[in-house]
Amino acid sequence: MGLRDLFKSNFVRIAENTTKYYLELTRNYGNRFDDEVALLTTVGALDAQTYVFVEGSIDLDTISYIAKQAVSKEELELTSYQKMASYAELKKLKAKSLVDKIISSGEKDELYEDTLFNFIFSLEVEIFTVDSPRFSRSAIEIACYDKDNTIFKAIRKAKERYKREVPFAVATANLMDSPKFETIRKQLGIKD
Repeated sequence: MGLRDLFKSNFVRIAENTTKYYLELTRNYGNRFDDEVALLTTVGALDAQTYVFVEGSIDLDTISYIAKQAVSKEELELTSYQKMASYAELKKLKAKSLVDKIISSGEKDELYEDTLFNFIFSLEVEIFTVDSPRFSRSAIEIACYDKDNTIFKAIRKAKERYKREVPFAVATANLMDSPKFETIRKQLGIKD
C-alpha cells in the first residue's frame, strides 16, 4: 500500500471535520476571537484534539504557527501547499510533459490564496506526519498536494451542506464554555 492509498480517505475526513469546527466557531462564537489566527488555531485544536490534549504529539504553538502562515502569507514562510505549488511552477519552467503543464496551470491559484484551505492542508500534513513517521514530511506534502482538489472540494462541500451535527457542536461548546478549558481558552486568546 502506497502513501497516497494510506491517506486516501483521511484527506477528505480531516478537511470536512476541520471545516465543520470552523463553521461551528464562526457561526456561534465568532465574536469571541480577536483575529483569524486565534480562530484557526482553535479550529485546529478542536480537530486535532487527540493529538493536542491526549497524546501531546502536536502542540498548540505548532497549530498557531500554521494559522499564522495561512493568514499572513508575506510575513512568514509559505504554507505547505504554497511551497508545493511554487515547486510545481518551477518544475513547469523546466518540464515539457503534459502532466507537468497541467499540474502547474492556473487552476491552483484559487487554492494558493484560500486561507482556510491553506490552514487545513498544513494541518493535514502535520497530522499525517505524526501518524506515519516512516514517511518523510516532504513525501507527505507531495501526497497531500496530489489530493489538493479533493481537499478543496471537501471543504467547499462541507461549507455548503453543514447545518449542525451533535459531535461537532458539543465538542465546540465544551471547549468554548466549560470551566475545565478556561486555561486553554486563555492560551488560545479566546474572550470569555
